[in-house]
Amino acid sequence: MNPSVEALENQYIVLRGSLSTLIGQGATDAQQNQLRSAIAKSRDNYWLATRRILHDDDPEVASLVSQMNTEQLSLDATIKNLGDISKVLDAITKAVNVGSQLAAKAVAI
Repeated sequence: MNPSVEALENQYIVLRGSLSTLIGQGATDAQQNQLRSAIAKSRDNYWLATRRILHDDDPEVASLVSQMNTEQLSLDATIKNLGDISKVLDAITKAVNVGSQLAAKAVAI
């Protein structure tokens, strides 16, 4: 698997796995819905990338993969050190937005 698709897959897996953690921390219904929407968007980004081609040698794609990896590390730390759920959701939203930018670079096969 190429690095760009792997980054999108990793994001989706982490977000999907965080749902029960955030629910357990007392996320409100609105926050749970926000998280579910982010998970769905992350899944859509990943699925799009698996059906298309991302050119990892493209400087923009490489930059977005680097941003995704950085966001992923931040997101992992934020989820593990749960405090303010709204801050976790902000980090998730930021990470998914980078993933959407990356998925948008995929070209049809």
